Amino acid sequence: MKKVLHTFMMTLAVCLPTTKADGQLASNPDKFLGNITTSYNIDYTGGGFKTKFYELWNQITPENETKWDQVEGQRRGSFNWSNVDKIYKYAKQHNFPMKFHTLIWGSQYPNWMNNLSTEEQYKAIVEWMDAAKKRCPDLQMIDVVNEAIAGHAPAPYKAALGGNGKTGYDWIIKAFEMAHERWPDAILIYNDYNTFQWNTDQFIKLVQTVRDAGAPIDAYGCQSHDLTDCNLSTFKNSMKKIQDALKMPMYITEYDIDEADDNKQLKRYKEQIPVMWEADYCAGITLWGYIHGKTWVKNSGIIKNGKDRPAMTWLREYMQSDAAKTAKSPFPGMVKEASVYIKSSPASNEAEVPITVDARLKTKEIDHVDLYVNNDLFCTMTAAPYETTYTPRITGKHTVRAIVTATDGSKYERYSEFKASKATGIASVYNDETSSDVYTIQGVKFAPNTEWNSMPHGIYIKNGKKIIKK
Repeated sequence: MKKVLHTFMMTLAVCLPTTKADGQLASNPDKFLGNITTSYNIDYTGGGFKTKFYELWNQITPENETKWDQVEGQRRGSFNWSNVDKIYKYAKQHNFPMKFHTLIWGSQYPNWMNNLSTEEQYKAIVEWMDAAKKRCPDLQMIDVVNEAIAGHAPAPYKAALGGNGKTGYDWIIKAFEMAHERWPDAILIYNDYNTFQWNTDQFIKLVQTVRDAGAPIDAYGCQSHDLTDCNLSTFKNSMKKIQDALKMPMYITEYDIDEADDNKQLKRYKEQIPVMWEADYCAGITLWGYIHGKTWVKNSGIIKNGKDRPAMTWLREYMQSDAAKTAKSPFPGMVKEASVYIKSSPASNEAEVPITVDARLKTKEIDHVDLYVNNDLFCTMTAAPYETTYTPRITGKHTVRAIVTATDGSKYERYSEFKASKATGIASVYNDETSSDVYTIQGVKFAPNTEWNSMPHGIYIKNGKKIIKK
């Protein structure tokens, strides 16, 4: 058995100090309640409003300032970082995360990209990412790719990143690989909308494909613009469905309730925010604007004419509750403690499936990696590269889970899946069901010389009798 290839890089980031300002809503040290810039301002002062951004929120996402067209839209190679610099410095000054939104998107990219060859488009993407890395070297979070579901806004220049390729999303995988090369310690996110009501299955398929290809994707982002008219049951079921399928950290990235009626807006906040916030896989919530009349939609603002709308009043109270203060997060300290990426690529003409785990800790050392296939411990690897092969006994879907244990005992997990089109469990030479030398499980027969310890757990039939292997 070979050790798992060290292609998955597990990054463990150092906890940043946190600052709790008077009036700041969230005091949970492990997850944030953030917001966006307001009309290209950080501290909004219109209408006599004097409360500073950092006095309310402990995470910031630029609404437009870090989009490609805003930085390099005028001319290729001419970058304007003035607004980005202000936000980046502000977040550093107040010790809370800034999310870069976004690197690759089919909207708000420079128009001059449309006139370039595929080769030159790729070079331009490299130049864009290199420049962003130089300007913002230690980002905590990045929306690497935004809104790539068919019918949303997949990048028209995706061919420059490999196009659909074998997976259908090769260009997205490439974008994450490029981002990871530059920001290995950042939480890399895929972000999209209509995740809870209309495009749930498409969202799951995209993220699953990217994840299972071994791409360095750390979390998924649900924008949550689609929740104004979403009933609680539908929302909770969809949220559970997504997480059950992906088993990854989640961010609520662009939450707003576009509702003029104060009571209706309040109802949605009271229904939805606790479900999101108290989910242990939710790493944080970013509201998409808070000043009424200054958001991208008409009635989502929760501060109107300088005064709290009922939803804001409730939000202040809820964030001071024990449930909000003690809610768990997949990223303690709001940073990436670890990254684990699994790649399992069964060849169409071979039964053996190579499995690699790219694992890296930033401040700790890896003691060992346990690899589970279909919930059974398959192997334990104690040194990089972490690489092995698995021979499926049956065809179809197989689940893979890697648990990385550090020398201090802390553990970090990653899930993946692969589909096996071939399996070695069935052999025509052992077709005689009455043979005392044949063990059968789920229709799969094992040769008499098959080592019992290598067989998967389950119920076997021998001489017409059940044998249970636990």
